Amino acid sequence: MADSSLKREFNRPASAEEIAIVRWMLNNASVGDIAAYRDVNLEDLHVVAACACGCISLDFEEGAWGHAKMIADATAEYPDGLRAGLILWGKDGRIVLLEVHDWDPDASHRMPTIADLRA
Repeated sequence: MADSSLKREFNRPASAEEIAIVRWMLNNASVGDIAAYRDVNLEDLHVVAACACGCISLDFEEGAWGHAKMIADATAEYPDGLRAGLILWGKDGRIVLLEVHDWDPDASHRMPTIADLRA
């Protein structure tokens, strides 16, 4: 079940923790040629929306899903044993979405820490 205390703010700069996850994914779980995304200033990422299902996925651009491609793919293994998948999506050299999806029920309702991530 989702954590009802989870603060869901949008139209805000990405947090230091969110930026660290994106950086980790680019450095450790990239898919294919991601050269166009290496020079992105991650500190400029801005959260504009989240998935309506209640997962912790973050859109960094309006209409993020349109024509985006997978640029990194990882797994979160939480201390309680639950797992979630993470996919970083890009479009035309811009990072547009951090998707967090369930592998176990409701695992996608919390942002992992760097220690939870697996390539």
